[in-house]
Amino acid sequence: MSIHNPFFHRGAIRRPEDFYNRDNEIAQILGLLRNGQSVSLIGPRRIGKSSLLIHLTRPEVREQMRLAPPRALFVLVDCQELGGAPPEEVYEALLTSLLDAAADAQIEVGDVNQPGTYRALDRLLNQITRAGTAVVVLLDEFELLAANEHLTPYFFARLRGLTTKYGLAYLTASQRPLFAITAEEEILSSPFFNIFVTLPLGMFSPEEGQKLLTGRLANGSITFSSALIDHLLHFVGPHPFFLHIAGYHAYQAIIQDNPLTSAEDLARLDDPIEVEASSHLGYLWQNLTAEEQYALAIADGPIDSLRQLEQQCLLVQTEGKYQYTSEILRRFVRRQKVEGLIQATPFVIDQQRHQVWANGQELSLTTSQFSILVKLCEQAGQVVHGDDLEMAVWGDALVDDPDRLKTLIKRLRRAIDPYGAWIISERGVGYTLRPPD
Repeated sequence: MSIHNPFFHRGAIRRPEDFYNRDNEIAQILGLLRNGQSVSLIGPRRIGKSSLLIHLTRPEVREQMRLAPPRALFVLVDCQELGGAPPEEVYEALLTSLLDAAADAQIEVGDVNQPGTYRALDRLLNQITRAGTAVVVLLDEFELLAANEHLTPYFFARLRGLTTKYGLAYLTASQRPLFAITAEEEILSSPFFNIFVTLPLGMFSPEEGQKLLTGRLANGSITFSSALIDHLLHFVGPHPFFLHIAGYHAYQAIIQDNPLTSAEDLARLDDPIEVEASSHLGYLWQNLTAEEQYALAIADGPIDSLRQLEQQCLLVQTEGKYQYTSEILRRFVRRQKVEGLIQATPFVIDQQRHQVWANGQELSLTTSQFSILVKLCEQAGQVVHGDDLEMAVWGDALVDDPDRLKTLIKRLRRAIDPYGAWIISERGVGYTLRPPD
């Protein structure tokens, strides 16, 4: 990647000047933590959880809530290193991080004996809090700690005990709610998991997405036109990670003398964005259950599945209906195989239930219309011979009506409006399903 491209970020945002938005979330989180309330931050992969936790460790960010040192220490622990660790290593990681935070804040503490024990951690907290300093422990990738088979309910009960003894608060970050990430039901029963307020971390608003794009360009000579910004926001949605991918490729195109002014230029920009985004979309898809994949494909289904997809920033509810959060996601889903479904943009067909959706809108078709559309979607982009379409509807029955297929196609086009033009007549051969020229 070019070092001159301001959209190079793919991991956590570590420089304060590069962090954008999340003002409301920061205020809400700090308000809860200031009152000793532990918080569980829930959001999908690459939505910005780690960036937010890093940002909260900066004293100047917390000063607005009077949580800067020496009033409060924020201790960040990355649980990726603790996924299979025994309790002693977890205690030592917490102790070391707390000692570092105290040193940075110039808070003097005595010598620590028996590092790697709960007793040492307890004594250190006692020293710090007796001086009037509050402590907040930020646990990133918390699902790895919660699912650690070496950690018992007793271990988590001890963590809970620190909140009672010293007013300590926790801020955890995970992809799914705490009840869904624990290794065993016995662990979940620990009182530790009852002390959290759950806060979802979702996508930016469209205005925040625009702010990110324009803000990254503020110190350079290159600008994005309003048409380009609108195209990027439509294509990838106001998702921070995908906006960085989209912004990067748009920036590269411009410095390579592609002005991105025409509709054709913008359409060509989609391909490199999709190539880079595909692995992340694939990760999200593979981590959905079969029921969630089905619900995502039709943008409908059981409310529990829809809410989970909404939490994962894959669907958004607008005026009572669920829609994809971006065009790039819609295209990706249409390319996936989903058991029981036929997908051919913009149509999704459930043959067993005799249901058809077009761009999320369920259609009402007759049996004959349904049979024709199924045949066309099964061979989307290819010419289907008229005889094959007639066989799909009427079988071997002889009907003295040479125009019966034309009549049925005409009615089908009306029934699937505004997508009727997708059924293209191939004179003298049959019909094909593809976008109109």
